[in-house]
Amino acid sequence: MGLLEKAQERVLADKNTSTKQIEKEVKKESKASGLLEKAKQRKKIITEVVNLIDDKKLRDDSKKDIIEEKTGFGWRGLGVRRIVFNHDINEHVYEIIEPVLNDEEKDLKEELSRLFKMLADVNISDMNKKDKEKYLEKTLEQIIIDNDIKFYGNKLKKEEKDIKTEKENKDKTKEKKSFANLFSKNKKDEKINLLVEVNKPKTEEKKNLLKNLFKKKSKEENLKRKIESEKEKQNKLQKKKEKKKRDNLEKDSNKKEKSFKNLFSKKNKEEKTESEKNEKKKKSLIKIFSRNKEDENKLTKEQITELEEVSKRKIFYHIFKEFLGYGKIDVIMEDEGIEDISCDGYEVPIFIYHKKYDEISTNVKFEDEFELDSFVIRLAQICGKQISIYSPIVDGKLPDGSRLQTTLAKTVTKPSTFTIRKFKENPLTPVDLIGFKSMSLDMVAYFWFAIENGASILFCGGTASGKTTALNALSLFIPSSHKIVSIEDTREVSLPHSNWIAGTTRQGFSASDEKTGKDIDMFDLIRAALRQRPKVIIVGEVRGKEAYSLFQAMATGHTSYSTVHASDIHTLIQRLENPPISLPRALLTSLDIIAFQNAIDITGKTVRRMTSVTEIVKLDPDTNQLIFMEPFKWVSKTDDRFESGGASKILNNIRLQNDWTEEQLRQEIQNRILILNWMSKKETRDYREVGKIVSEYSKNPEKLLKRAREEIKK
Repeated sequence: MGLLEKAQERVLADKNTSTKQIEKEVKKESKASGLLEKAKQRKKIITEVVNLIDDKKLRDDSKKDIIEEKTGFGWRGLGVRRIVFNHDINEHVYEIIEPVLNDEEKDLKEELSRLFKMLADVNISDMNKKDKEKYLEKTLEQIIIDNDIKFYGNKLKKEEKDIKTEKENKDKTKEKKSFANLFSKNKKDEKINLLVEVNKPKTEEKKNLLKNLFKKKSKEENLKRKIESEKEKQNKLQKKKEKKKRDNLEKDSNKKEKSFKNLFSKKNKEEKTESEKNEKKKKSLIKIFSRNKEDENKLTKEQITELEEVSKRKIFYHIFKEFLGYGKIDVIMEDEGIEDISCDGYEVPIFIYHKKYDEISTNVKFEDEFELDSFVIRLAQICGKQISIYSPIVDGKLPDGSRLQTTLAKTVTKPSTFTIRKFKENPLTPVDLIGFKSMSLDMVAYFWFAIENGASILFCGGTASGKTTALNALSLFIPSSHKIVSIEDTREVSLPHSNWIAGTTRQGFSASDEKTGKDIDMFDLIRAALRQRPKVIIVGEVRGKEAYSLFQAMATGHTSYSTVHASDIHTLIQRLENPPISLPRALLTSLDIIAFQNAIDITGKTVRRMTSVTEIVKLDPDTNQLIFMEPFKWVSKTDDRFESGGASKILNNIRLQNDWTEEQLRQEIQNRILILNWMSKKETRDYREVGKIVSEYSKNPEKLLKRAREEIKK
């Protein structure tokens, strides 16, 4: 058993051993062990002690409860994130714990970063993540060798030099003061002699007068002292008498109280918690193994190399975070549980939207305006765009697919701001929507059947209500043979289909040239898509004149899916019929299904629910009113479930097209419910795997149904 294990066992397990005994035993073991073993153990102890100190700062806070903790972020997984409940503000807080650099390590980090920027001769942006890490690590190692950079011991040399210079400065100041004092004394003596010679007769007269006055005052003072002394004697006698009375009374009461105190004193001693004892013992370990100046001078070469390695790892972590990550928000960007990141200025905590805890603050913030402005400019550059006073608003896409919106300070907003909508590498599937209770099994089976048969759908709802998520998930039901063209401002749709063209808008480069400088907007991309003979058109969001082209595409037989901001059917019709969209009401009948998605607060937690599925039946020629059907709807907050409205125009049209009976139609839907239930039980959540099963069902449904039934029975 090693030094650390023995020490920890005695500290944490044995309650009877004192800290002094542990100190003696640890010292004996450290002397007996070899130099190499001692160096290795010392490194472990130092890291343990550092963790203890960090824990004291962050964890031993009675006002915080740790709810979740996750490790493995950043370079070599040295970053930690945790979610705590802060009792001061009665809220959850997202905290990041990272290696802390001292002043010497900060200087070394800046120097290494500067040298890397000078010497890097390869464009890192073209590499994948692993190649970037390898290149950066090798380059930094070469810089360290070439420049003979040391990560430990520089501080001691600096301190020794500082001490020498301080001593020299002190000696010089002492010498200067001694000369100055001598000179000043001589001048003072000369002045005094002159004054004495001039004022001799006057001083003698004054002295005589003063003597007479002092004699009178001394007599008066003596009388006063005698009177005061007599008063003090009387007071002392009275106090002694009172004390005797009190002592007698206290003795009687103490005798009674002692019996009770003896009973409770034992219990009070036993009531000391184990954590307090452990803390004292841990403190003793920290004292034994803490690195003060004397200990540092005694360290062997092996021990110094170990300490250098620890320091180097800390510095590398921060360099990798800057060059390959997202700086201060790198851990947040790596966390899969986060949906949105929002920064409203400097000296203000960054806020996040967490899947589980909704909107919460973090312990990350930018210290000053310059730091935030620099970070915003860097984010824009990562997106391949420029942000300046001329163009202070930038919308872009980060390398991982996340959507960025940022503004520069003193132009549009007072401080610089940025908002990041994180992109999911593995988007949600219909199985996830069922698992989250966003939709019921019947609803998902209904959409599968409708999408497979070419129904056009519009997903409506407020901001962050899950419109695009629902669109992307249900698009997995599009037959694999169909040609798909998607059109978006920022890429969010992710499909496993091979016959898929993904188009995104772009800003113009120059206003002077109409061809190269023109903006490519949604309207241009939809017009281009119609010439590509697509079977399905997906538009990220309709906001303007592109809506007219999209509904024209629906009217000409192109299956289309899109999203729009609208909370209910009446708001939707108003938005579509009024500027800037201005659609004629007759054109709305080309749309088949309207799905309303909402973010709802249930028992203090925000959840997404598809609150209504509405079908457009027809336009009444007499009243010019649209007639609707509602096959599915969500009931209420108190009764969190979905209910079926019964009749469906879409399903009836599919039945008539295929010449099925009502029973055959019902069986087709039940078959799809069986497959969805099977995928849910198997926890098939990867969008590629779900897409593969959907494709397999369309080719050979009987074979897949047989397999699903057999596996469900098991």
